[in-house]
Amino acid sequence: MSKNTTSTRRTFLKGGALWVAPIAAASAPAVALAHDVSSDDGLRARVAHLEDEAALRELHQSWLRQVNADEGRALLDGTIRRMTADLAGAAEKIEIAADGRSATGIFDYAVELETRLPEDSTLAQMAHAQGHGAVRRAERRVLTVDYIKASGTWKIARVALS
Repeated sequence: MSKNTTSTRRTFLKGGALWVAPIAAASAPAVALAHDVSSDDGLRARVAHLEDEAALRELHQSWLRQVNADEGRALLDGTIRRMTADLAGAAEKIEIAADGRSATGIFDYAVELETRLPEDSTLAQMAHAQGHGAVRRAERRVLTVDYIKASGTWKIARVALS
């Protein structure tokens, strides 16, 4: 490519930009005048909805960290050892009620369960003595969480694992 061709293209682009700038400046006040107040309300509602979703996801992740750190197992079932997202399952879904005071989250998880062996046989007693008194298994489960909003803060109302 020659230097003249590049220069000509640059000149053409500069000229076009200079020609369009006054038109863009003249149309800006027209756009400002056409601004609708109801669109502000819709935008505020959308932002509030997104903020609620982010707060619910953060609350859920915090709760899940507690469960996996062995602090929150009593909330579900004493046999749950660990929960991880089931990437082969459906995408997580959080639905916020129209009034904005409650929400429901549905999550697919791979759940590691532990069942303690009863100590009623010699074999089970020997397993307990050697530190192997439990049977572990993994299952795919659906976790349903109900949330409520009290005084501007989201809280977990109910957790069900099916």
